[in-house]
Amino acid sequence: MSANTPVDEPKASREIEKLSLLFEISQTLDQSLDLREVISPLLKTMAKKMGMMRGTITLFNRKTGEIQIEEAYGLSLEQKKRGKYRLGEGITGKVVQTGKPVIVPRISEEPLF
Repeated sequence: MSANTPVDEPKASREIEKLSLLFEISQTLDQSLDLREVISPLLKTMAKKMGMMRGTITLFNRKTGEIQIEEAYGLSLEQKKRGKYRLGEGITGKVVQTGKPVIVPRISEEPLF
């Protein structure tokens, strides 16, 4: 980049924030080989840095075909316990089935939720 190249400062700032978050996530994941020890701090970091109000980490049980919430941020214990899905069911089931991430800006407007 030359001295005369204009810089899009808001875009550069967003990119720095993303890299900072990825670095913080990698540090959290590096703290333990046991996934269950790091997912709660991971969700808290994402909530803090991204303004996330709710988030879940789900695991797929190949034997039962069930997807279950392993850890949650912003959900009650009762909501977490109800978090069981099948492949293709709801947002979570679609993501697991297709292997493609989904961002839901307004969950209240999402028909799959």
